[in-house]
Amino acid sequence: MTITHNPNHSPRTNIPTALSDPEGYLSLRKFNLRIPRCRRTNLPVTFSDIGAEDGIPVLYLLPSGCSRWIAAPMDPLLKIYRVRMIVIDRPGCGGTGEVPLDQRIDRSCEMIVSVLEHLKVRPANILASSAGIYYALNLLTRHASAFSTGLNPPPKLYLLSPWSPLLPPEDPDHWPFKWDWIPSPLIATQHITTPHLIKAATQAQKAYEEGLKVYETSRSFVGRWFKTISVDPSSLFSVISQSTDSAASTTATTTRFSDIRSRNSDTATATAGDDEPSKSNNMGLGQSASDILSIIRGGGGKTTKATTSTTNTMKPSLGEGTDISNPQPPPPKETLDDAEHEEEISEGSRMWGDCQDSCCVACLTQSYMSAENSQGIGQEHLICLNRGTEETGSEWLKRTIRELADTVEFAQLGEEAEEVEFDLNLGLDLGKDEKNAGGPGLDGRTKRKHSRHRKVPYKMEIEVWWGWLDDMVPRKGQLWFNKILGSYPETIDLRVHDVEDGDHTDL
Repeated sequence: MTITHNPNHSPRTNIPTALSDPEGYLSLRKFNLRIPRCRRTNLPVTFSDIGAEDGIPVLYLLPSGCSRWIAAPMDPLLKIYRVRMIVIDRPGCGGTGEVPLDQRIDRSCEMIVSVLEHLKVRPANILASSAGIYYALNLLTRHASAFSTGLNPPPKLYLLSPWSPLLPPEDPDHWPFKWDWIPSPLIATQHITTPHLIKAATQAQKAYEEGLKVYETSRSFVGRWFKTISVDPSSLFSVISQSTDSAASTTATTTRFSDIRSRNSDTATATAGDDEPSKSNNMGLGQSASDILSIIRGGGGKTTKATTSTTNTMKPSLGEGTDISNPQPPPPKETLDDAEHEEEISEGSRMWGDCQDSCCVACLTQSYMSAENSQGIGQEHLICLNRGTEETGSEWLKRTIRELADTVEFAQLGEEAEEVEFDLNLGLDLGKDEKNAGGPGLDGRTKRKHSRHRKVPYKMEIEVWWGWLDDMVPRKGQLWFNKILGSYPETIDLRVHDVEDGDHTDL
């Protein structure tokens, strides 16, 4: 019997790799797991269980508008760092069933708990990005038993560009949000409208690029023609000029075309010597179309130094929270198995291949997300904008963080603490002289009775990463979010990391 070697598979395990067979790789079972019926909601739930099978379990709570596929490109890196990541599609995304808007947060968390039970995993680490903050806090306050030690000690929470709920205009910390003008019906149906907007923007981009090519070709041709007739005495125009007996006419003609030649030479030199100024002067329409595509797909609509200096080819966007690099790959090595491929990636040669159609994991995951159900995206954004039937704005965050502090304290100390006045705006306990329970005090702030928190043995560790170029949560919103989470130093250990050149999607 003759055994043939398939170069698209690892020679030792016969498992497709991310680099040589992206389609076969993404067809692996770990990316396409499903519970036919959640025991709590009776709905199907799709999820992925990627990275190292025996690694440290991490529950990844997705940003809005994304499915489990957004985490697929991280699989090789997760194996290298021995991390097992569990990524679950929320209702109306991927293959997970839909739920009413007012039940979305609660039902989503029940599905998460059911998946963790199905996998027999109780993680001690939570990673949440953007709108994932809603589900992280709900899990911690209502489903603490799903984690390895409950809240004693509590799991660690890592937040990447968390969503900071909008404040009312009269609030002194209010900041404007650039997409707040979009009507709620349009947001609710964006799974229908967004593909058409992407198609229109893509066509506009292609039309611009074709027009630019024609313009550059025409300019080059005209430049060469002018240069020829002004330098070559045997050219048709020069012969005609020589047939005239007017010295003044000849002198004027020579002067005019010397000027033209000089200007054309300067233009050609600038074009050949520096492409960027030429592009910057002609990229108005194209840049707008690129921005539209970037914004719709979850990008920030900006161009960074890294993208402009490495390549002129637009890289695929996977939405919030993912950054894919696509340098040129070296020749394939057919003798490497999966582990060796992962080591090769870690050494910095490249992540994926050239991004053209279905050539790599980055392109394929974008296509898969677009092909699957996305009706839940509109609900996610309505929750972020506090346009649902339940409160999900700034008051929700204040109340939930206070409940989290109470829950952590009770889980570790057990006894009820002494009630004191609590300033809902500042997140601070008040002295006896300022007591005015349930109404505005002397300074006009709202106060309510609350327990004075005691220092617990194991604080809830929360680490937050912010990008200073974030156009979704500006700096003012980031500082307000930090203030709310930092109001309970006895129970919450908050650590903030600022990334000066980071935005909402590239941390």
